Amino acid sequence: MVEVIVLSDMNVILRGKTKDIVKDMVAKGFANSQSEAIRLAIISFGEKRFLDETALVNAKLDRIDRDIASGKRKLLAADQALGSYATHLK
Repeated sequence: MVEVIVLSDMNVILRGKTKDIVKDMVAKGFANSQSEAIRLAIISFGEKRFLDETALVNAKLDRIDRDIASGKRKLLAADQALGSYATHLK
């Protein structure tokens, strides 16, 4: 059986596990409706992705800082990095 959920101008078809999760969210009181359950899930996904991305960026910046401190990378001033284009910076 296919269940169609109408969201203002959008239809979402849920089957199997996704359908069960949405129904459980409503049954257990995490959401008042299936639409709200889907909105909460989307928000949760977005927040998790943002946090994961932030952690990756911070890890990369930490690695760059360690490389600079150990001499593996060289930190350049803007005029050194831009060379002859430095005049366009101002």
